Amino acid sequence: MYVCICAAVSEARVHACILAGARTAEEVGDRCQAGTGCGSCLDRIDDMLEDHTMAATSAA
Repeated sequence: MYVCICAAVSEARVHACILAGARTAEEVGDRCQAGTGCGSCLDRIDDMLEDHTMAATSAA
């Protein structure tokens, strides 16, 4: 599934960026261009970042 249609970035690619250390939507955009076009996907990217943070906190 695509997160960012403008840059054709998949959910898996955004997830990989987050696992590689991206902690903000801007950092995700720097790594894979997601969210750098129209910006309509920024909420989804923020949700993915929050999900990752919550999962990491729960695991600790």
